[in-house]
Amino acid sequence: MGPAAWRLLTVTALAAGCSGGLAAISPAAMPHTATVRHHKAACPPRPRSARRRARHAAACRHPRHGLTAPMPAPAPTTAPPPATTIPPPATAGAPTTPPGVETPAGGPPAVPRVQVTAVEFSFTLSRTTVPAGKVILEFVDKGQDEHNLNALGPEGELAGTFANEKSGGVADQAVVLKKGSFTLFCSLPEHEQKGMKATLLVQ
Repeated sequence: MGPAAWRLLTVTALAAGCSGGLAAISPAAMPHTATVRHHKAACPPRPRSARRRARHAAACRHPRHGLTAPMPAPAPTTAPPPATTIPPPATAGAPTTPPGVETPAGGPPAVPRVQVTAVEFSFTLSRTTVPAGKVILEFVDKGQDEHNLNALGPEGELAGTFANEKSGGVADQAVVLKKGSFTLFCSLPEHEQKGMKATLLVQ
């Protein structure tokens, strides 16, 4: 390619502008000297002042000034929602113990016990009221003479009886009592009349 052709290419590039002219001419078809001459002619020297150099680079847009496309902003990240804990449902049909009732570990409620203490001449009960059902009567003779114990039901039936116990003797017996008022007494002659009796209420 002769000098006239190179001059024609240079004039065409100047007419199209710095960036447009270079895009129209293939770099492979232009020697290095022609490219340098084109840039010097189309793009004036860079000013020495930093502010003027910035204005020059913005106006020229030539790759020589090292301008690059801005990097895209990072995509915002969304934090995962906090995990929620669901409490386990209450177990239906769980066994419950009524208030005021003592239940031994691993067994049914304890059988109520009534201690009857005999002296001359009276009976003293450890409790005067028990629930209907099985009851343990414990007879303790703390008097100087022999005494016994009998439990008479509301309909005149004998629910329980103890043989004579000497002074210091202790005996117990399990009986089944129905609802009503029971009379506890000593059956030895004149002992009941002298005051050896007590009332046990069964509810």
